[in-house]
Parts: sequence; C-alpha cells; structure tokens
Amino acid sequence: MTLKQHWFHILLALARGGALGAEIRRRVREDTKGTVKLYPAMLYGSLEDLQEQGLVQEIDEQAGRPSGENVRYRYYRLTRTGRRVLLQEIGRLEQMAQFARERIEAGQTK
Repeated sequence: MTLKQHWFHILLALARGGALGAEIRRRVREDTKGTVKLYPAMLYGSLEDLQEQGLVQEIDEQAGRPSGENVRYRYYRLTRTGRRVLLQEIGRLEQMAQFARERIEAGQTK
C-alpha cells in the first residue's frame, strides 16, 4: 500500500504515541518544519480514512476535566497494522531514494 503524503505524516506522528488531533497537527508541523500543514478538515477526514483502513484507532477519553463537565476527547493511536504499513512505506521511500541516487551518480560519470 502506497500512502498519501499526509497519511504518512499522520502515521509517523502517531508512531510516537497516541495524541489528540491538535497534537497530531503540531507534531506534523514540527516534523516537516512547517512544510506540511494539516487543516482540521483534512486531518479528521484522513483520520477517518485511516481508521477504515485499520491503520489508526480512535479512543474516547474524558480525562483531565473537572467532574460534571461532559467533554469528549478523541485520542488516536497507531494500530499494529498501521505500524507495519508505516515501516513498509519507509522502506519503499528508502529504495526510491537509493534508485534516484544511483541514477544521478551514473549520469555524472558520462
């Protein structure tokens, strides 16, 4: 499975541990030095898609709020399948980069 770029970054952000949507966005922004921006609609749509694929799991939490406040938090975490797919994608990208380097180096020797 080849991942969409923003899916890759979401899974990579979740590889560090479960997180709320805002934390995922912060991690992606940090990881990419601001070059990838995940707007809320794209993030949550992608998280739904990733859940359907079995790569991400949503966890309901009500921690950190005073009793009586019924606020729903949606935490997300990477599944085992998600971790496997992420590692496969990293391997695919490494192979592509190596192939590109070899082609560039071969072109320089002519």
